[in-house]
Amino acid sequence: MLDTGRIASVIAADKYSRRKKQARLGQRYYDGKHDILEYRIYYITKEGKLAEDVTKSNIRIPHPFFHEIAEQEVAYILSDGIRFETDSEELEKSLKPYFGDTFIGEMKEILIDTVVRGFGYAYWYRDAKGYTRFCHADSIGIVEVKDGGETDTTNDYIIRYYPVSIRDGKRAVRVEVWNRDMTWYYLQTGGALEPDPNVKINPCPHVLYQSGDELFYEECDRIPFLRLDNNRKQLSGLHQIKPIIDDYDLMDSGLSNNLQDITEGIYVVRGFKGTDYDELLTNVKSRKVVGVGDKGDLDIKTINIPYEARIAKMAEDEKNIYRTALAFNPSQTGDGNITNIILKSRYTLLDMKSRKLIWNIKKFLRQLLGIVIEEINAREGTSYTTDDVVIKIDPMVPTDEKEDAEIRKLDAETRREQVGALLDAEAVIDADILLKELCGVLEIDYQTAAEKKMQPQETEMIRELLYGQEEEGSAAGAAGSGGKDTAAAEAEL
Repeated sequence: MLDTGRIASVIAADKYSRRKKQARLGQRYYDGKHDILEYRIYYITKEGKLAEDVTKSNIRIPHPFFHEIAEQEVAYILSDGIRFETDSEELEKSLKPYFGDTFIGEMKEILIDTVVRGFGYAYWYRDAKGYTRFCHADSIGIVEVKDGGETDTTNDYIIRYYPVSIRDGKRAVRVEVWNRDMTWYYLQTGGALEPDPNVKINPCPHVLYQSGDELFYEECDRIPFLRLDNNRKQLSGLHQIKPIIDDYDLMDSGLSNNLQDITEGIYVVRGFKGTDYDELLTNVKSRKVVGVGDKGDLDIKTINIPYEARIAKMAEDEKNIYRTALAFNPSQTGDGNITNIILKSRYTLLDMKSRKLIWNIKKFLRQLLGIVIEEINAREGTSYTTDDVVIKIDPMVPTDEKEDAEIRKLDAETRREQVGALLDAEAVIDADILLKELCGVLEIDYQTAAEKKMQPQETEMIRELLYGQEEEGSAAGAAGSGGKDTAAAEAEL
């Protein structure tokens, strides 16, 4: 068991670690709190000192590119859901209570943490019905502790800490120390750690049951926290694009400041009757008047701001942000003819990035699946393994529905012509060969179809379905019913 002194030192070291600093930076940019918000304008006084210029416009506009890019990646990965497929109907039925809509919602939160901070955590527990449930755990306040040295690949402890409210509105830090079987609860006020007086059973087993007045517990044999990494170095998706986002913020805010300041112009004064320039600025800004001598004069000069240069730089920054982040740029325009090929090409970078993370996600889900399979085997007396289940994550690229419909129509017409050609050759083709070829064209199981041999009258009926309407109707009418005729032929087969 870890003593309270070491727990406090581990938490202090974790808060200021490079890993957590970059995680908090990613979260800050995801929340739209960019460095531009701390931007200040300074000048050198006549005494040679640095002073903040409060007379200049200092508009600071953060542009939440990273929020969009992170949400985009997670939405794309989960666009077709997460499927756990198996050939066993019994196992499929047993898996359904574990991986439903609630699980997908928790996975989205875990993935957001993973992309934004570089790593995310899942916490698992048993509900009142004895089923294992998985939920998102805030990765900022989780630190892993190993006692086996650098070569040890497993965690001996997980420390989780987060702020809570205590008596009289005061704040404290709740600290939980987890090992494979037990959890210790502490409260940290100032620098000292004390056992949490609000927890009745401390330490408490992970799996606890009550029967009447008696309490029973199960050994867990693993720490109920699992980590999903964004990449090998656990880096946030922000680390490559932050300089470009900062430059875009600076260009756009600078343009706004230029436009704001230039409305007042530059005042050229000769023969000023006053004590210093601060008085001059006060008179001009507040009273719109300034006193000059007999030979004095006041002139307002305007300058052309570098508008085109800033706009061009911002456009280049925006392109580089999406390109460097391997993301889809929704503002990208073309010639107006958006085909499926163009859509797929625009999603290429996002798909490349997502495929890397999907590989990590599948390894992560395989661990969750192992926990569930163990529970199912223990409850139902089965001997399933994780190899009996295939995890499917197949992102979907948006397509043009009109083009998809035209492709389906063309496929149906092509299949219809292939079926017709095979039936025309019925006299010279063996019946089994004919059936096998028809099954290949119609994409139906040959063994199932072979159990019912086609009779001559059935073949004739299919031929009439294929060609009867062409003889009676127009070519346009035949084209419009191609899909229906093929479906009828498939049903008859």
